Amino acid sequence: MKDRSTEKVAYLTYTEDRLQPQEKPLVRETAWTIHVNGQELVTILCTPNKMNFLVLGFLASERIIQSLDDVGILRVCEDEGNVVDVRLRDNALSLPRRRVLLSGCGGGVTFEDLTANHARLTSSLTITPAQISKLMRDLQRSAEVYRATGGIHASALSDGERLLVVAEDVGRHNTLDKIRGECIYHHIPTKDRIILTTGRISSEMANKAVGMETPILISRTSPTDLAVRLADSWGITLVGYARGKRMNLYTHPERITSME
Repeated sequence: MKDRSTEKVAYLTYTEDRLQPQEKPLVRETAWTIHVNGQELVTILCTPNKMNFLVLGFLASERIIQSLDDVGILRVCEDEGNVVDVRLRDNALSLPRRRVLLSGCGGGVTFEDLTANHARLTSSLTITPAQISKLMRDLQRSAEVYRATGGIHASALSDGERLLVVAEDVGRHNTLDKIRGECIYHHIPTKDRIILTTGRISSEMANKAVGMETPILISRTSPTDLAVRLADSWGITLVGYARGKRMNLYTHPERITSME
């Protein structure tokens, strides 16, 4: 599928009592319906790039699949009304029905109980403030659609030294699903890695992080109070407002080293 993350739009700018015509790309937001084994599962609002990875990551986040081996066919059908058709190897799988609307932009939805117990992450992974600052700069440079349009979220998976996978989307939760799906497809481990994001860390972001077994979650903006409580309970180091040499450490600060 062709990457159509942006669409050029004509508009007028008003400056100093003058109207001037302009044309600039804007980030695209489209609705896609996921069908699993012939049943409609959910419709997701998203930026239409990396759609195969988004769907793989979403299905893994909802515990519908465990690995790529569970998927028989995945077809992205833009010319059939923006449908993603997934056929699992287990044709008798019972799909979840209870949906929870997420607080994120982009029309997010989950079938998970976000306050349910997860196994507490135990990890010896550490990172320094200098590494965090560098990785956040790397994320900013890698966010190509953001630089072209603004109005989009970017997230990345890192090993502490470099960015392994980067994703952009109007929904911050979608970026994590795209990352997870790409990692599933390319057999990239997410355990004991670091997630960096430009978006607010809310409960669903913490939930997706614990599902990926990533013990460090970093954002340039704020977490919610529920995200902090969940991260503390699940053993996730939560860092917010990571901007330059400043950052807030909300939970499990022991993983942030060299604090002199």
